[in-house]
Amino acid sequence: MNRAGKKQRERARKQRRAERKAAGVPASTTSVTAPVLGATAVKIDTTLSWHIARTLPRMGTRALKGLEDLKVDWYLPRTSEVVVRRGRRVVRSTPLLMRTVFIGVRDAGHLAQARSKPGVAEIVSHPEPEGGPEGNIVSLVMRPARLDPVELQRLADRLAEAEIVQPTGIRVGHSVLVREGPFASFPGVVEAILPNDRVKVGVSLFGRMSPIVLDIAQVASI
Repeated sequence: MNRAGKKQRERARKQRRAERKAAGVPASTTSVTAPVLGATAVKIDTTLSWHIARTLPRMGTRALKGLEDLKVDWYLPRTSEVVVRRGRRVVRSTPLLMRTVFIGVRDAGHLAQARSKPGVAEIVSHPEPEGGPEGNIVSLVMRPARLDPVELQRLADRLAEAEIVQPTGIRVGHSVLVREGPFASFPGVVEAILPNDRVKVGVSLFGRMSPIVLDIAQVASI
């Protein structure tokens, strides 16, 4: 973005802050370390047969679209994480399991249709003994693994109740590099994560470790 564009954005931000102040709207005091609720709770339909589908690389969105067209219920477990970009707190939602989605189907025929959709690589299966006449050697066949919908609902509820307390990439004991201020370019170690987007970092000054308090945007993980 050119300099004129940056100046225009800065003027717009100042105008919005002035409007909020005039309206009596308090500035946001949310900290990076404040709890963040995880995924939204979902309702697992216990009347359906639930299975695990694996999607092809970079085709997860297409697979989900095909399943929706087929009226297949699906649940994609997601988790939230807090990241800091340009000094601002951002909550990012990411899949909990790579290329994995739980699907609910009516019957075996519905499952076969889901398996044939573009983007669906396979339905996770497990070996089961195949019945036969008494006295024959029991053989194993691969059948789609079925999930307990009650346990799946419990997983969804636990994810919905999950909290994230610390920002991604910044933890107590991590090595960081000071990016701004009088201690710029000094390496240090995170000693504590404080409220209001602050961290206490121990840096080496005159041969000994000295704690300093910085904004979280002033440090970067090494």
